[in-house]
Amino acid sequence: MKRIVAITCGTLVLLAVGMVVSIWRANQEPVTHTPGLVETGRAQLHAQLEEAKKTEAAEEKHDWDSSERLRVLVQGHEQRIEKLKDNKEATEIVAYDRDAIDRLGKRIAQVQDEEAARAQAAKEAAERAAQESAQQTAGPTPH
Repeated sequence: MKRIVAITCGTLVLLAVGMVVSIWRANQEPVTHTPGLVETGRAQLHAQLEEAKKTEAAEEKHDWDSSERLRVLVQGHEQRIEKLKDNKEATEIVAYDRDAIDRLGKRIAQVQDEEAARAQAAKEAAERAAQESAQQTAGPTPH
């Protein structure tokens, strides 16, 4: 029994070492072909996406508290989706834009809720101030 376990463990270790050596050699070998147009285009699209993510993150941070400006960003994402919807190589960009639209839509709803809450609080404060003013104008009540 011990012999079978030892042989099995030895075989597994040899297979693992073989896999590691194979992967290491594959990483060390030079590229044997130049990238084609599709691969180059895909790499360029990915680089453009990463650059767009950086600039759009800065814009979102700047416009995070304005529902109107966030709507403009959503329109930009929708326009890019419209331009790239038929490009099979741009699926990563389209997916990013759809995620951004969802994220910005949630933030727009949140900003609108906050604005409505602020307006309601201001309205209630104005009503309280009017009531207090009316009470002060009426003077003290006789006992």
